[in-house]
Amino acid sequence: MSKFSFFKKYPWVLHLLIAILASVLITIIVFACLKKYGRVGKEYEVPYVVGKYVDELDVNNELGVQYVVIDSIYKADQKGGLILKQDPDSGAMIKIGRKIYLTTTAYHPKNTIVPDLHSLSVRNAMTQLENAGLHGGKLTFIDDPHPVVIEQRYKGRKIQPGRQLEGESMIDLVVGRGDGTRKAQVPYVIGQSPANARKKILSASLNIGAEHYDNIKNMSRAIVYRQSPEFIGRPGAELGSRVELWYIDISLVDKAEQDRMEQKRIQDSIKAAEQMLEFESEYSDDPYRLINMNEF
Repeated sequence: MSKFSFFKKYPWVLHLLIAILASVLITIIVFACLKKYGRVGKEYEVPYVVGKYVDELDVNNELGVQYVVIDSIYKADQKGGLILKQDPDSGAMIKIGRKIYLTTTAYHPKNTIVPDLHSLSVRNAMTQLENAGLHGGKLTFIDDPHPVVIEQRYKGRKIQPGRQLEGESMIDLVVGRGDGTRKAQVPYVIGQSPANARKKILSASLNIGAEHYDNIKNMSRAIVYRQSPEFIGRPGAELGSRVELWYIDISLVDKAEQDRMEQKRIQDSIKAAEQMLEFESEYSDDPYRLINMNEF
């Protein structure tokens, strides 16, 4: 019996074979189209989005990338929504529809708990404030035999530990002068960012004076290029006196000048350490006085 006679006698077999063949062809065509138009199996380089703002991203991008913000950090000198970090990083290879996780600047600071600064030295109090996401404000020194924090204030009013405040808030401190003979050592802050310079000055039991900004559009690039009074390497300033600061854009400072500033910072740090050793030797017979001088 020929195959034609077989199919004539059993036509349902022919129909079944045709249906199977058609299904196979349709499947092959569909997968070929998906591979061509969906680019299945291909990988593409991750786009670089750090430095852009979230609202600038192309959500209808060709690769179907989804941007997901997983963390935000408040920066007082930056507008909210600025992308600081991405994962995966640029240069990595991804397939269509992959998620890219972003860390951005926050639009508002998070709330934080006010720490208990009572009886701490000014230096330790500044560290506690920084750890809590707060900033030191004005230092007011009063006649008191104990050279430690006596009271903490917010916007001119006494504030109790444990209160919630918006992060980046400034806490003013009322501090005892001690025996009245102590002097503050003006720190060397040339080349420092505004935040670091302020912290060093406050930690030295001094206040921030006038701050001058010379054509600075982006505070993240600002550094101190002048201070008054200048660093002299030994205590001599009255507690709570002001240090005036002048800032410049770091991009306007050439490499040679940056190196000179760093070398001067190292030299002055050594000078300050040597000066402290002299004081330790001078007051070695008075441990209480020595401890308190080191705190300042």
